[in-house]
Amino acid sequence: MHKRLHLVRRLFLLLAVSTLPTLVSGQLLAKLKSHPAQQRVEPQRAMSLKDMLLLLKDRYHVDLLFEEKILPEVLVPGNAIRSGVSFESNLKTLLQSTSIGFMKVKKGTYMLVDQRKSRDFMKPAPLSPQQKETQPQTFPAIPARPEPAAASVPEKARVTADNITIKGKVFDTHEPPRELPGVTIAVKGTTDGASTDENGYFAIDVPRDAILVFSMVGHKSVEHLAKSANSNLIIALQEEVASLDEAIVVGQTEQKKKHIAGSISSLNVASQISGKPITTLSQSLQGGVTGLQVQQSSGMPGGDAAAIKIRGISTLGNSNPLILVDGIPMDMNHIDPVTVESVTVLKDAAASAMYGARAANGVILVTTKRGTPGKISVTYDGYVGSQSPTYLQELVDAPQYMRMYNEARVNSGNQPFYSEDVISKTQDGSDPILYPNTDWVDLIVKENSPITSHSISLDGGNNLARFAVTANYMFQDGMIPLNKMNRFNIRANTSITVNKSFVFDVDLLAIKRNTRNNFRPDEGSGFGNRILEDVYRVPPTILPKYPEKNGRTMYGRYADIVNPLAYAEKGGYRDFESAQAMINMQPKWEVFPDFNLKGQFSFRLNSDQRRSVADAYNFFDYGTNQLVQSWGVTRSGTFERATYMYLAANADYTFTRNDHRLYAFGGFSTEKNSAGSWDVNTMVSGYTKLNYSYKDKYLIEATARADGSSKFGPGHKWGFFPSTAIGWNVHQEEFMKNVKFVNNMKVRASYGLLGNENIGLYRYQTLVQGTNGYENIWGNPDITWETVGLFDVGLDLGLFGNSLELIFDYYDKMTKDIILNPQVSYVGGMGNVPINAGKVRNRGWEVSLNYFKELGSNWNLSVKPGVSYNKNRIIKLQNGPYLTSTSINQEGSPISSIYGYRSAGLLQESDFNSEGMPLLPTVVGAKPGDIRYVDLNGNGQIDAPDQEAIGNPVPMFNYFTNLRLAHKKFDVEILVQGTGKSDQRLTGMLAYPLDQTADGGVPTIYYSQRYWTPERTNASFPRLSNTPANNKLSSDFWIQNGAYCRVKYIQLGYNLPVNAVRKVGASAARFYLNAQNPFVFTPMKLMDPESLGNQWTYGIMKVYTVGINVKF
Repeated sequence: MHKRLHLVRRLFLLLAVSTLPTLVSGQLLAKLKSHPAQQRVEPQRAMSLKDMLLLLKDRYHVDLLFEEKILPEVLVPGNAIRSGVSFESNLKTLLQSTSIGFMKVKKGTYMLVDQRKSRDFMKPAPLSPQQKETQPQTFPAIPARPEPAAASVPEKARVTADNITIKGKVFDTHEPPRELPGVTIAVKGTTDGASTDENGYFAIDVPRDAILVFSMVGHKSVEHLAKSANSNLIIALQEEVASLDEAIVVGQTEQKKKHIAGSISSLNVASQISGKPITTLSQSLQGGVTGLQVQQSSGMPGGDAAAIKIRGISTLGNSNPLILVDGIPMDMNHIDPVTVESVTVLKDAAASAMYGARAANGVILVTTKRGTPGKISVTYDGYVGSQSPTYLQELVDAPQYMRMYNEARVNSGNQPFYSEDVISKTQDGSDPILYPNTDWVDLIVKENSPITSHSISLDGGNNLARFAVTANYMFQDGMIPLNKMNRFNIRANTSITVNKSFVFDVDLLAIKRNTRNNFRPDEGSGFGNRILEDVYRVPPTILPKYPEKNGRTMYGRYADIVNPLAYAEKGGYRDFESAQAMINMQPKWEVFPDFNLKGQFSFRLNSDQRRSVADAYNFFDYGTNQLVQSWGVTRSGTFERATYMYLAANADYTFTRNDHRLYAFGGFSTEKNSAGSWDVNTMVSGYTKLNYSYKDKYLIEATARADGSSKFGPGHKWGFFPSTAIGWNVHQEEFMKNVKFVNNMKVRASYGLLGNENIGLYRYQTLVQGTNGYENIWGNPDITWETVGLFDVGLDLGLFGNSLELIFDYYDKMTKDIILNPQVSYVGGMGNVPINAGKVRNRGWEVSLNYFKELGSNWNLSVKPGVSYNKNRIIKLQNGPYLTSTSINQEGSPISSIYGYRSAGLLQESDFNSEGMPLLPTVVGAKPGDIRYVDLNGNGQIDAPDQEAIGNPVPMFNYFTNLRLAHKKFDVEILVQGTGKSDQRLTGMLAYPLDQTADGGVPTIYYSQRYWTPERTNASFPRLSNTPANNKLSSDFWIQNGAYCRVKYIQLGYNLPVNAVRKVGASAARFYLNAQNPFVFTPMKLMDPESLGNQWTYGIMKVYTVGINVKF
């Protein structure tokens, strides 16, 4: 009995040690984080063994785990630590006169054990005869080896008939996986258990259906339900690192946060999108990273991806960031979000310089999930939902339309078109065939449309091979007929361990996506939503369909516009089908500790096919039975194929000695894009990076990259892009030792040069037209890279046990040699010639907070707000300004400023004399109720020189707040996102609805209550007119404030009890309800402030879904 109690005490002691830090206090165990070595000066006098161990671990920057009470109270000479020898040699010297031994848990982590008391427990007794019985071998297999020792289990447990034997091996999640010694295997709810030996092996007898808990200091615990005997169970324990020790992907490598001096934001997408109905990966980035402007402008199936900008716009050309998925450029929106592990955003030059010529607009790195050792797990993620438009125009009915149309004709000098008798009969609805009152929006646009997504993932393997395979199918229906999208993709990521130092990754990806839209033969080659345009243009006085006559179906007509119902029923469809296949291979070789070689080869094939299909149809007039329009048969299509190839070789080395750490990385790469016989371009690059840290306190980074691109001419093909950064971990200083509430304080600064080669192909060449031999596309042999100089200074703070984190950055970005296309000479036949002649300055700041608090034992609160400010200004613009009808690029103004007249309200009757002549400067033909324009130059006329930059369509402020509250198995999460003031211009039917041109349409109810009349002089809109040319001039009268605050989603989730899901063979299950875009608050009228555009823009959707996540 005494022996058994002694065994139980030892078992309890090991369990307590191995489940730190949650179950043990600082007095029981010293899991000692690396204190700055400078805080301890090596004394020459004798000191305690404990203090000497602390000094030793600080000098070698390792973690040393031990139970404090096992250390004898002895003194050690102050010079006991010898220079120039290994940590293990010094540790052996210090412990040689004691009964304390040590084991290496993993690289950089050691555990001290009392050899007198723990020898039997750490090295269990030999297996019993029952345990030595051969077990059937199943995947994943463990290499043959001598049987491991049995667990120390109470005698009565050994003889129980329901007991089963579990044998296996425990690894970490390193690549390749490494065996973990000293892992505790406890039977949940009992004091029974075992531990892994020096090779990670274990064996234990347990009752059937027992729950085994695998735990180790510094790792996340794993539970396993023992339903049957198993002779080769594989378990992987993930390291549980502190925030500063977390490794994040940084420009082709991984580095710990504490060693980074650049401006980098990382997002754990796997947890961010888990249980959320995200259709594209870009949507999941909204409200997660400051400085990242994510705007979803459409909800169209297949076209609902969000536009992304990093720290605003800094060039007149392409401002899109470089996006890499596992190191390869590709569209992130084509992959299944479920397959993504993390996203890293590189913002400043120090972080982005590794990508040189393509990093001017920032870089987004997407890392997909990889397999880990363990039994094969199957996960299902799925949801079904319903979509509805956030904004649909409410249009006037037929009688109101007739009255307004008559008034517009009278104001334009014409006679009324509709008689009072016709208006009356339309009003009473006595004859809906002759006097229809059609609600086109209600007839054509779906109030609700379905959406669904289903993903199945397999993950598992052993130390020899690991895999992560995910297949996804998604269907999204549209709000107009025929509009829909189907997407299927499959990803298989595989890691093969050739030996303990060599790993070979092979990743396969296949994607197929089909988008269908409406089509009619007379609408041209566009791939838009002409039917949605006609819904708002065709008056409610047009009948959708007449009764069948002479065996023919006849549709109502409006001028030359076929009504939307005819379009939907007799028009055809246009398909856009894209397919993509890719292989990505990466051999990784640890030549010797801290020196690694890595290669990468990737090949991608893209094919795009467009098909337009429509049958012939003749349209007849219902009254005359005469043919009025014919549609011919359409069977057309195009096919395009493109390839991409990437090859790279890299090497990295980490040198550590005493307080010094130097990380060196370098390599080269080559890539080739091919799209047909002409669109071919290549790039060859070499790059290097050095990171130096002293005592993990002072940081210096230097990066350089040279790129050679075929897009430029001789003498300009190569560009060089260096950067440097410094950082200071202030919290490691001696003077911060007693500031207990500050856990992390880092000050950093960086400056570097980046490039932009995203300018199109062969702009340096002049092209000759094949038909006549004329040079009609002029090139510039001196065209070269756009160059960006970027300065950044930042502060990272972690307070109150890192429960509150703050990150602040200020940046100043100057883009030079911006490529412009000025007109050289119409007379000489020369068109636009590209030149490097622009300069833009882009400045801003961003701040984010991350607060986490445990509110008692059952409540958790997480709040993550962020705000960013950004403003650009054109500094230099050769041959400028550059104008369009509504925008201007000129020195001193933001990019693409709105251009037009200043207004002073509406003209009133008092502004005209008795003969109707204006008493102040106006445009020709102005009348009361028209817009009153301001004569800026005072010449007594309203003319072109009175125009100026009148608005900035880009908001300067962006913000978000993510709030999550969890109670036991329930959680609720809310994301709020918005922008500050921006200037947005009303156009088309929203501004001048009864215009006879294509800009016109049916008035909205909002407009009908607010246009100018002699009785309503304080109106929001001008007088009605069929020819509103004067009021269509670009002016600030039509500008609205586009600021908004939108609730992006509200989600309620419930995690089912583990005991309940295990009864059906699952290990975890979660249900959730989600509402996307349910509310928006904005001063803007008539348009969604996020999608903007014109009246027939396909706006974003409200999406209500129910989903489930189950893991087996």
